[in-house]
Amino acid sequence: MLKEISKYWTVSSEGYDKVIRAQFRSAKAVSIWKELLEEGLQGRQEQRVLDVGTGPGFFSLLLSQMGHQPTAVDASPGMIERASANFDRFGYKVPSFVGDAANLERIADNSFDAVVCRDVVWTLPEPQKAYAEWHRILKPGGVLIVFDGNYLYQEKRSLFHKLWYALSWTLILLTEKRVRRRSSRDTALLGGLPFVNVLRPEADETALQLAGFKSIRIRRNFIPARRQPLNHLKYGVQNVQRFMITVTKE
Repeated sequence: MLKEISKYWTVSSEGYDKVIRAQFRSAKAVSIWKELLEEGLQGRQEQRVLDVGTGPGFFSLLLSQMGHQPTAVDASPGMIERASANFDRFGYKVPSFVGDAANLERIADNSFDAVVCRDVVWTLPEPQKAYAEWHRILKPGGVLIVFDGNYLYQEKRSLFHKLWYALSWTLILLTEKRVRRRSSRDTALLGGLPFVNVLRPEADETALQLAGFKSIRIRRNFIPARRQPLNHLKYGVQNVQRFMITVTKE
């Protein structure tokens, strides 16, 4: 399944690169995400951070601007290609490689001060294994920061949500210059992912505990609609209970 998921994101890489470019054009969006990363990293400086599922490299670029030392990994060659181009464009030398989030065998135990990911865990064929792997590569005292949501879980199909969905398409086209669309085949592929079919973040909490993490902190609705009203209009329709998980390896 990983091969099919990787292919899906490679095909989607151009569209997601447009999302990232749109976010970087918004000083407010950049500021909000830096605040959240700063919060998750607990104010620590010059941290060695693994950016898992980097996509077009948004977090790695922010972390570089904040003075940290990110390494970027993604299962999609297309996403790594986009990320590398963005690193060059912004003038940062960020190590990056194609790899499976659940099998980071090239990384030694206790190597990173932090692991971060955004909207990645829901896309993983083996989320439990990934959490265990991230626990392995974190140094004692290292922190895992996960931003995610209950994507595709029990989607609403009321008339209100259909109208909102149509509005979101229009706004995304106007502001990001891309058409947001999934084929029925892609929807079926994503619908078969383990964390699409369970209630989250409750499932994450259980998986993290099994992976060896303790003292799990969960923050729901970490970006209130009032802070990014346009973004809420574009993406709030997804019926997603978004959350931020922060946990330290003991």
